[in-house]
Amino acid sequence: MNRLSKICLVFLLGMLSARAHPLLQDAMLVESGPGKLRLTINVSLVEISVAEGVALGPFSVTDSGAWDGAVQKHGDYLLKHLGIGSGTNRLTGHVTGVAPPSEFDQSENTFYQYELTYPTTGPLPASLVISQDMLREWPYAPGTAWDVSYVLHIKPAGSETVTSRLLTGRQPVTISTASTAPSGGDESKGKTAAYATFCAYLWHGIWHILTGYDHLLFVAALVLAVNSFWEMVKVIAAFTCAHTLTLALSVFNLFRLPSGIVEPVISLSIVLVALENIFWPERAHSRARLAIAFGFGLIHGLGFAGGLLDAMQGLPPVSLWIALGAFSLGVEIGHQVVVLPLFGLLKLNRRHGGTGLQTPALQYGSAIIACCGTGYLVIALREQWFLR
Repeated sequence: MNRLSKICLVFLLGMLSARAHPLLQDAMLVESGPGKLRLTINVSLVEISVAEGVALGPFSVTDSGAWDGAVQKHGDYLLKHLGIGSGTNRLTGHVTGVAPPSEFDQSENTFYQYELTYPTTGPLPASLVISQDMLREWPYAPGTAWDVSYVLHIKPAGSETVTSRLLTGRQPVTISTASTAPSGGDESKGKTAAYATFCAYLWHGIWHILTGYDHLLFVAALVLAVNSFWEMVKVIAAFTCAHTLTLALSVFNLFRLPSGIVEPVISLSIVLVALENIFWPERAHSRARLAIAFGFGLIHGLGFAGGLLDAMQGLPPVSLWIALGAFSLGVEIGHQVVVLPLFGLLKLNRRHGGTGLQTPALQYGSAIIACCGTGYLVIALREQWFLR
């Protein structure tokens, strides 16, 4: 194996350090009123299990009694890891209610609803900064921490208008507690909110890809087999069109599939494309590969939507379109951050090591991807079917 082949494989192995998505996304309603701020937060069983050290077992998601102690304790955790204040003054809150799930489903789709109240001795400040560092002290995998984000639904005092923002552990959000529009009127206020939503979801899409294994592995398997830039453009375009379509259909509740189907099929797609690279490399340059990229792209789009659906419910239509467009653009930027350098390395490798179909980078790289995909398929089947 020549030096450039080894560099390609090292680059690929570096990508594999981004494990399964450590990202959890929830919804948070923020309501300001006379002398208090009220937060209603959806918290999944996954978050409670990580923070409180409760193992998720075969029967845990169907037995609420096993969770009572951890659920009550988690309210204190939320108060500790949420920061709300103005300047150097931080508001102090308390838990005023916990509502159980209407039904127990898969752990990431089963939510307890916490109500937190932050009273003040006088009027609320005109603006407040909300920050959070949920689960950051707990590793998802070596070198990778959990990443919790919230879609904020903000309802100022005296207003029926609800605006939306995205709160991540990397970026606090400043909210207004009054319904009075800033100078420039409602139009200026709307543009500012739209821009903030766009930027937040753009970065969210980028990080969603760069912190996930499955979509990157699939795209890497596609790129490993291409011989030209135009061939790469066609196969990535097929994948992009497909996952954008099903992402939009899912967000607008027009078409969805259960995660018990989506997650195993995504893992299976990685294995199948990698094996095709090894045993039938000539097919990578046919229309069949474009059909495979499009077909599996439809399933990957449903996977992209997985962490967004519940949190984005209730967004105003304009905000929903902005969030969807920005997230999709962020996903593509994240893809290109990986695809373009990988293609460049492979191009150099072929220039120095020959253009045969059985290049070491293609063979060994695809073998690594197939092994990883097989492991993730086993995990997906176990989590989706045997621990439900």
